Amino acid sequence: MSDRIEATSGLLEETFPGAGAGDLAYLRWLYDESPFGPVVEVNLDDDAGRAGHYAIVPVELSVDGAPRPGALSLNTAVHERARGGGVFTRLANDTYALARERGVDVVVGVANANSTPGFVRRLEFALVTQLPATVLVPVPGGRAGVRSVAANAPGALDRDDLDAVLATPAAGLTTRWTRDRLAWRLARPGTSYTLHHGPGVLAVSTLDRRGPARVAVLLAVFAAADVPSATVRALVRAACLAHRAPVALHAGVNTHLALRGLPLPDRLRPSPLNFIYRDLATGAPAPSIARWEFLDFDAY
Repeated sequence: MSDRIEATSGLLEETFPGAGAGDLAYLRWLYDESPFGPVVEVNLDDDAGRAGHYAIVPVELSVDGAPRPGALSLNTAVHERARGGGVFTRLANDTYALARERGVDVVVGVANANSTPGFVRRLEFALVTQLPATVLVPVPGGRAGVRSVAANAPGALDRDDLDAVLATPAAGLTTRWTRDRLAWRLARPGTSYTLHHGPGVLAVSTLDRRGPARVAVLLAVFAAADVPSATVRALVRAACLAHRAPVALHAGVNTHLALRGLPLPDRLRPSPLNFIYRDLATGAPAPSIARWEFLDFDAY
């Protein structure tokens, strides 16, 4: 098992130098330790080693309140010696066929500008929407019952209403989170997170550094009902205070969250964050999105 991951790590590091995509601890955590299930992958090997790799990782989705077995499209790499002749498309289609055998109904992803055309034209994905990104400036105010704690602190997820806070919306598509799945996600190697507990709400944040600038990134906001505006403002203040950042950033869709901020200009986006969707089981179009934020994919 380690040889398999080490081969993939080498290919990812060579294909995407400096991006950290091939970090061994991260790949073992993502591919083999997820409570959603092990990775679905297809590889191309030759005499020189691993020449191609495509992987989707299982995730439990919720569509209109009902569970739907899904997978998140993440890692794809083809070494330059193997490019051409439709290798990427063959790897992807073989992966989807294997995923169907394992019971996966839906594949979703967040594609960048370069990969989106390939997913749409060659792999039958629908480009659903570009996820909005909003810059949030903290304003003076009270705590509104919000307290912050490091995600790796003992008892960080202890609260009596956690199941209710994590409950999936009755309409739309989202990830189906549980305490165990969230605890695994918060244990991603090489990243630290902060939790912000409030009445009926739980937010997850992390720090992003852009040169000398510090940005508090709101990765997810879980709530069973619409979050009051005073609580939203308190969450933004808490995240900025926790990370000593002058502004916060949120990207994605959350129907329980109304944000008052400034759209992040396209020129400042590292990626357009295109949400893509393919129903392997029925070919049906994508449902509306109820909640899909940074924590639902691998941005942080």
